[in-house]
Amino acid sequence: MKKTTNDKKIIKNVSKIILFSILFLIVFSLSFFTYVYYTAPEFNSNLLYKKESSNIYDSKGDLITTIGSEKRQIVSYEELPQVLIDSIIATEDSRFFMHNGLDIPRFLKASVSYVVGNNIGGASTLTMQISKNTYTSFDADGFTGIVRKFTDIYMSIFKIEKDYTKKEIIEFYVNNHFLGGMIYGVEEASQAYFGKSASELNLSEAAIIAGMFRSPNYYRPNVNPKNATARRSTVLYLMKKHGYITKEEQDLANSIPMESLTAEAKAEEIPYQGYIDTVVSEVKDKYGVNPYTTSLKIYTNLDRGKQEAVEKVQNGVTYTWKDDQI
Repeated sequence: MKKTTNDKKIIKNVSKIILFSILFLIVFSLSFFTYVYYTAPEFNSNLLYKKESSNIYDSKGDLITTIGSEKRQIVSYEELPQVLIDSIIATEDSRFFMHNGLDIPRFLKASVSYVVGNNIGGASTLTMQISKNTYTSFDADGFTGIVRKFTDIYMSIFKIEKDYTKKEIIEFYVNNHFLGGMIYGVEEASQAYFGKSASELNLSEAAIIAGMFRSPNYYRPNVNPKNATARRSTVLYLMKKHGYITKEEQDLANSIPMESLTAEAKAEEIPYQGYIDTVVSEVKDKYGVNPYTTSLKIYTNLDRGKQEAVEKVQNGVTYTWKDDQI
């Protein structure tokens, strides 16, 4: 009888502990998510299109040069080759088209690994990476890192994926990402590393650029060809694994020497540097904007030595300043 009473007391105490633990977990979770909600940065859609470079044209509309603090040329989803889209999805977020900003199985796997001390990383979706690159930070350690990660989840689900299509999210990702040196976006990367537009990339070149998203400078093909070659192999393996390419296509793309792909890229030369400096100074004085920090389209007349029109580019829309004296 006494043993039965003691057993009941033990069960009662264990039940209380479990109940208390559940209540504590609920209260803590609610408090934590409330904290994440109120400390999340303000969602500014303009930031999704980061600074695009300024283009300076001659009187015929031909491009003279591109300037800017960040080298970037925005491309649309339709301008991207399918091999580049496939290589990015296979490498960075294989279930991108199936989730709403958070890949739950992948996140849980990474979380368990983190708890047991084997941090494999890789829990961030493309959308979460956009949040990290645009709105939050790169903090990864301690409580700050945990808050940042859940803030990215919140921004991804309730701000980005809620209001934008998957195609638009891919556009944000490929245009905003740092890709080595002062290069931002896949178009500038394609021009810098392969001497061609992103729309012209072949499978091997697309795999190289897709591989750079993890560590841009470490995998720069013209600076670290051995690293880029190894990373390309990983990307092509993942593309084969997820059914985007065949074994024959994988082997062929891997067989192309890195040096032969980057040989066509030429060192950047800025023509008419003195004239460009004059135009930049004139735009600053006349319109109060800096072409190096504000995305502009500047139409000039080399013979007359002045700018004829200035247009501001924001969110893919071009705004023209009207000036009766031009």
